[in-house]
Amino acid sequence: MEFYSLMAISLCLSVVRAFPQRQERGFSNSAYYQPAQVSQIPILSMDVKNDGEAYQFAFETGNKIAQQEAGDGVRTQGSYAYVAPDGQKVSMSYVADAEGFRPQGSHMPVAPPMPEAIRKAVEQNLADEARGIVDDGQYHENPKTLPAPALPPKYRV
Repeated sequence: MEFYSLMAISLCLSVVRAFPQRQERGFSNSAYYQPAQVSQIPILSMDVKNDGEAYQFAFETGNKIAQQEAGDGVRTQGSYAYVAPDGQKVSMSYVADAEGFRPQGSHMPVAPPMPEAIRKAVEQNLADEARGIVDDGQYHENPKTLPAPALPPKYRV
């Protein structure tokens, strides 16, 4: 019996030692907070102008990231480009003004074409509005065409 107990204990100890110890996080492991080594990426060019009324800037980095932007507080336009991890060049241009933010880029998803039934319904709605028929989606009773309410028999005179 003593032999089997000793074998069970040694088996448990060998199983425990087979699994790697969990790395402690937080204050108990100061190495957890050490910053990772990051290689320095050079800035190849940089141009910044700001006269208080309008601004513009442009830069390019050694890892093929480039951006340029100009704005005046009312309208901003710019573009940026980079090389994706799969090697594809991604570029985006944008305008932001009173009409909102309008990006354009070859990598952006494109909406599918409008189904024919929806296209016809939109055209019909536009034609109706041009003729003065407006459907705001709400139910409106026309009191001129409604029948007079009938009193229940017990209330009739």
